[in-house]
Amino acid sequence: MKQIFKNLWSQRAQNVWLLAELVLVCFVAWKQLDPIAVRMYYRSLPKGIDCERLVVAHTAPTDTRWYESDNVDRVFRQKINVLKRKLQAIDEVEQVCILYPIQGLLAPRNMFSHSVDNVGAQYIYGDDSVRVYETGYMKNEHFFETYGIHAAEGSPTAEELSKSDEGVVISRSLAERLYGSAKAAIGKEIDHRVILTYDKIDDWVSSSYIQGVVEDVHVSDTSFDTWRVYWGTPDCPLVYDHSQLVIRLKPDVDVRRFVEEQNFRLQQFTSEGLGIVSFTPYEDIATTKNQFASPMLSYDFNLSVATSIFFLINLCLGVIGTFWMQTKRRTEESGIMRAFGATKRRIMGMFLAEGFVLTTFSMFITCILYLNYVKTGLGKLCIPSSTQPDPTWVADKPLHFLIISGIVYLIILLTVSIGILIPSWNIVRTKPVEALREE
Repeated sequence: MKQIFKNLWSQRAQNVWLLAELVLVCFVAWKQLDPIAVRMYYRSLPKGIDCERLVVAHTAPTDTRWYESDNVDRVFRQKINVLKRKLQAIDEVEQVCILYPIQGLLAPRNMFSHSVDNVGAQYIYGDDSVRVYETGYMKNEHFFETYGIHAAEGSPTAEELSKSDEGVVISRSLAERLYGSAKAAIGKEIDHRVILTYDKIDDWVSSSYIQGVVEDVHVSDTSFDTWRVYWGTPDCPLVYDHSQLVIRLKPDVDVRRFVEEQNFRLQQFTSEGLGIVSFTPYEDIATTKNQFASPMLSYDFNLSVATSIFFLINLCLGVIGTFWMQTKRRTEESGIMRAFGATKRRIMGMFLAEGFVLTTFSMFITCILYLNYVKTGLGKLCIPSSTQPDPTWVADKPLHFLIISGIVYLIILLTVSIGILIPSWNIVRTKPVEALREE
């Protein structure tokens, strides 16, 4: 080992440039691999919604004269409740809920709905504050049970939370972020502040208490969408021309067959001027929504993966070329060592060990640089706010850092090894006399 460090020091001028190149390559490899690895990780996580058993029923008026009613909201509620009861009477149906007009990512966004997520909210607990997604739902509509969102340990049940008239419900990851655990969050008071823009916060603040905690709902390729607050209202104006009902089917019911059968029976689902115009599997609408909200989302992700891989391959080829040329220049040195009795294996092992030391040292420097890069907020890729986690940084978990560091290290180490092994094998096979003649 002493000889290895002696060799590295004797060639420090060249090695400084090699080290700088390796640090740059390692850092760029981090930047390329980290977002992809995280997005793939989040894609593999449970969604928190049992989409396989969900069907959406789309409603539309068949007669608009009831719009002239003195209390059109009440009339519409009566009509849609009639449709709801008809759906509940079907044997294959387990639960039905009326869709709140603004349910964010939980409400499929398509031609029948203009629901969006509200990210203009900040929740404050003591001196800590986070920006979250807000999700509205209608009380007593079996919201959590229908969607299949389960209560966290120590929290009231999903059925109890759907019926409760007070307080808010928060996600488990948000509870852990603010209070340490889901159980500790229940009953705590939390302040709500409206954020008008990314850099302007309204002075208006309201307080609520946390009535329960539910498991995370994960519907995108980022991490911060799990920081969610659910707020319920006993009633709200519905959208008369394109309201929806969400249907949860019983286990083992074929969703596609159910949808086909009910689409043939649409004439049975009417209520004096309001009717169901179509049934659609929730998963189909969720796909449409994602494409509508983020055009070519899957294509963009696949393209980014392909681009990153192509970029990394070219970086690795560059590193291989650099070490190849550096090793070839040591042909004369190899000849001298052979003349003094060094074996082929020892010479190749020494070259590899030097590459190992350079790669390890460069990776150590890169880890320090990247840690600072992320911690200082320079690595934020989405919403420019320190109140949300970076989607490329999984809740600052050391395990994530170690895994990505390990992957990058192995890739660079393999690349350096290839750049050393092939030329070193060729030069150790050269006769010492011929090697000494090399310029």
